[in-house]
Amino acid sequence: MRALSYVVLFKCKDGDIVTRGRKFTISNGLYAYVGSCGNACAARIVRHLGKVINRFWHVDYLHDICDEVAVMVLHFKEEDVAKALLAQFPGIPAFGNSDKRRDRTHLFRVCLSDKDVIKTLHELSKVIHETLNS
Repeated sequence: MRALSYVVLFKCKDGDIVTRGRKFTISNGLYAYVGSCGNACAARIVRHLGKVINRFWHVDYLHDICDEVAVMVLHFKEEDVAKALLAQFPGIPAFGNSDKRRDRTHLFRVCLSDKDVIKTLHELSKVIHETLNS
């Protein structure tokens, strides 16, 4: 069986995301966050789709200035999905990849506006599948 990962699409406003010891500045737009499903894929995704009281992962802090708008589950490794997106979209350096030090980031600005979520999700899926199935 192939590894499972997920991509959560967030609609974000201009601002700073302050995590434990780091500050990330982002601009308005749609952002894709890549994560690994592990054994409890649904539980992990549900956790990331709402505000969390006990913050642990970088993605937990996105809710300060971002709202989740879509999610997709993929049959690819988390690090492969992150590399595929980095080849096409600007990433927020060192965001969400502390457990994958070889990856540059797991958060990508994929669209400047927030008007076409479905189109953006389709484009992401196409980029990922074309890159990783070639």
